[in-house]
Amino acid sequence: MSSPPTKVWEHPDISSTQIESFRKLANERHGLNLRDYHDLWRWSTEKESLNDFWLLLWEFTQVRASVHPTYAITASETSRLTPTPTWFPEARLNFAQNILESAYAPADHSATPVLTAIREGAGEIEHVSLSQLRRRVGRLSNALTRAGVRKLDRVAFVGANSIDTFVALLAAAAIGATFTCCSPEMGEKGILDRFLQVKPKVLFADDWVLYNGKRIPCLEKAKKVAVRLRRDAGLQDLIVVPRFGGDSLNLNRAQSDSSFHTLDSFTAGAPDDLTFAQLEFAHPLVVVYSSGTTGQPKCLVHTLGGVLLKQKVEQILGIDMTRSSVYLQYTTTNWIMYLYSVSGLLSGARSILYDGSPVKPSPLILLQILAAQRVTHFGTSAHYLSLLEQAGISKRDLPAGLDALKVITSTGSVLTEPQYYWVYKTFGPVQLSSIAGGTDIAGAFVHGTPSLPIYAGWCQARALGMKVQIFSDDGEPIEATGEPGELVCTAPFPSQPAFFWGDEGGKRYKAAYFERFPGIWHQGDYIRMDPATQGIAFLGRSDGVLNPSGVRFGSAEIYNTLNIFSSIEDSLCVGQRRPQDRDERVLLFVKMKPGHTLDHKLKKAIETRIRQDLSPRHVPKFIFETPDIPITVNGKKTELPVKKIVSGQSITPSSTIANPASLKWYEQFARLDGDGVGGAKVASKL
Repeated sequence: MSSPPTKVWEHPDISSTQIESFRKLANERHGLNLRDYHDLWRWSTEKESLNDFWLLLWEFTQVRASVHPTYAITASETSRLTPTPTWFPEARLNFAQNILESAYAPADHSATPVLTAIREGAGEIEHVSLSQLRRRVGRLSNALTRAGVRKLDRVAFVGANSIDTFVALLAAAAIGATFTCCSPEMGEKGILDRFLQVKPKVLFADDWVLYNGKRIPCLEKAKKVAVRLRRDAGLQDLIVVPRFGGDSLNLNRAQSDSSFHTLDSFTAGAPDDLTFAQLEFAHPLVVVYSSGTTGQPKCLVHTLGGVLLKQKVEQILGIDMTRSSVYLQYTTTNWIMYLYSVSGLLSGARSILYDGSPVKPSPLILLQILAAQRVTHFGTSAHYLSLLEQAGISKRDLPAGLDALKVITSTGSVLTEPQYYWVYKTFGPVQLSSIAGGTDIAGAFVHGTPSLPIYAGWCQARALGMKVQIFSDDGEPIEATGEPGELVCTAPFPSQPAFFWGDEGGKRYKAAYFERFPGIWHQGDYIRMDPATQGIAFLGRSDGVLNPSGVRFGSAEIYNTLNIFSSIEDSLCVGQRRPQDRDERVLLFVKMKPGHTLDHKLKKAIETRIRQDLSPRHVPKFIFETPDIPITVNGKKTELPVKKIVSGQSITPSSTIANPASLKWYEQFARLDGDGVGGAKVASKL
C-alpha cells in the first residue's frame, strides 16, 4: 500500500485570496453553504448549477462587453458535450477590448508598463505602457482593414514571443479576424503543414530568430512559405517584421522586392484610433495546432469567449493574479501556453514576454530576470526545473530579488515527487502548481488553487468548471477508489474547441474526443486521484499505457522511479506488441549523461528499484541505452511513434517532432527476439 502524500505547502492567509471572496459571493448570491474548494468545484460542475457558476464568474472577473448575458447555458444543454453547446448566446464582446480596456488596467495608462519584452540573455529590454500598446494595435488593425482583412479572415504570424506578435494577435482580434501563429525556428514543412490548412489572407514573419546565442535568418524561408501559400491558399500579403531594428533587413533590397512589405511600409499612414468589433461569444479567436506525433497537425479553433473565461478563471481564482502581479510564462508561440504568456492584463498583471533560450548564457539567466523584474508568477516546465537541478543550482546560487516570487506553475510533462522537494528546498514557500490540460481545451483540466495544501507529486485539484472524472475501461467512474483510469470530462465547458478547421461534418473532432466513451470527452490521459486529498497524479498517455500480461500502468510511474539515478539524463518507456507477439512487453530506453554508460550493474539496479518501488510486474523486459529520445518542439518526449516503430509499424513523423532523425535508431527493435538480441544486438550492448 502506498504511503500518504506529503504536504509541502499551504497558503498562509486563505481569507485574503480572490477565490475565497468568490466562494463567499457564491454562498451569498445563491443561498449556498460551500465550505471549501471541493464544495466549490462540485457546484461549478453540476448540471443544475453550471449556469449559475459561469454567470457569476463573468461578473466577478469583470468581463468587458457591450451586451452582457442574462444566462450562460440553457438547462437543456447542461448534460451535453457534443454537439458543442451554445454558451452566452446573448453576449457581445471583443477579446482585444478585454485586454486593452481591462477593468484591471493601471490607472496611469501612459507611464505604467503593462508589457515587458526581454530578449535572450537580457541583452535588450523594452517596456510598453497601455497607451503605447493601444496605439500600436490601432495602427495595425487599421492597416489590416485597409488591406482587405475582414471578420473570420485568418491572420498568420511566424514569430517569436515578442510585442510585435502580440500586437498582431490583438489587431486581428479587434476586427474579428482569426489569429494563428508558430515559432520562427520551425521548418518550412512544419509551417506549411499548419498554414496551408487554414489559408491565411496575410502572413507576418520575423526576419531573424535568436536562440542559443545565434542569429538565424528567416527571410528566405518566409518568402518560400509565402510563395506556396499564394499559389495554394490564396495568401494576399507577406509582411516582414524586423527583429533587430531596421538594420536587420536589407532595406534597400526590401524596398525593391515586391514580394513582401516591411511592417513599417504596411502600416504607413494608418491611423492609430481603435475600434472593437462586437462579436458573439463563440466567434473564432485563434487556430492552434495539436502536437500530434504522426500525420498532419489538427487545427483546433478556439472561441474568443472560451479563451477569455478560461484565462480569467485560472489566473484570478487559480493562482490569485492581481494588479500588483508580474507574470512570466516561458513559452514559444508554438504552444498553447503562448495564450497564457500574453494574457496577464486580463487580471491586471504585467506580462514579461521572453524570447530565447532559458539557459543561455547560463542556467541562472531566467532566474536573474525573475529577480530583476520582481516577478510574482512564473510559468515553466518540469523539464526546465530538471535542468536547473541537474546543473546543481541550490538556494545559495539564487539571485537577490526572488523574494517577490509567490507562484510557480509547471506544465508540459509530469512534475515528479523529488522535484517538489527540490523546488521547496531551493525556492522556499511558493505555490508550486503542476497544471495539466492542453491545446485541446485552451487551458487546464487540473490546476492550482491557494485554497488547498500542496502534496509532493500531486496536482492540487480539478479545475473549476471542469467535471473531471476517472473512468474504467468499462466506462464506470472510479475516481473515489484511488484506482488509475482514463481522464474524462462529463459536463460541458466554454473552452471546448468550436471545431477543427477543415473538418467537414465534424468527423475528426468526434473521433478525437468522443469515440472511446460516446458523448463523454476522453482526453487520452491515464490518471488516478487520491481519495483523501482529491489530488490528481498523471501516469502517462493512455495510448502509451503499458499493459504487459494484462497489468496496466503508466510510463510516468517508471520515470518517477528512475529519478534517483543521477547518471541517467532521460528515459523513454514503451510497450511492444508486434503481430506475432502473444503479449505486450515493456522496453525501457535510457539516455545517459556524458561520461556515463549503461552497464550490467546499473541495469540490475534499475530493475531492483522498479521492483521495490512498484512491483515485479512493472520491471521492463529489456533495458537499452539510447543515443537520443524524440521530443516535440514543445519539449515533450514522445512515446507513441517509438511504440509504433518497435511494434513493426511504419510511420510518417509529424513536423512537431523536433528531432525526427532520432526515430531511425529505434527501427532495429522491431526485430528484437526473446533474448534481447537479433536486430537489436548492437544496441543492446551499448
